[in-house]
Amino acid sequence: MELWKESLQTALDDRFDAAFKELTESNADVREAVKQQVEASILLKDYPKYDDELKQIADSYFEAMQLLLGEYIQHMYIQGAKDCVTVLRELGVIK
Repeated sequence: MELWKESLQTALDDRFDAAFKELTESNADVREAVKQQVEASILLKDYPKYDDELKQIADSYFEAMQLLLGEYIQHMYIQGAKDCVTVLRELGVIK
């Protein structure tokens, strides 16, 4: 990957991490959801009635969902920045 792309990705990752930290600190519902997700993940991995194949399927599913969610968040963040520039241009604030 080109150096500028890596730098941009690192900057975006840092912004996403900071935004998520701020969100979890300021929103009790999000904190609770994160807690529930962690607890459910632990239960799923240790649940005695699930065989290794089912655990692998569940792990693959959750990994794919996390990847998709991460890509979606990144896309929406960049789209929001583009929309902000468009609005500022329409208002004549920037050219």
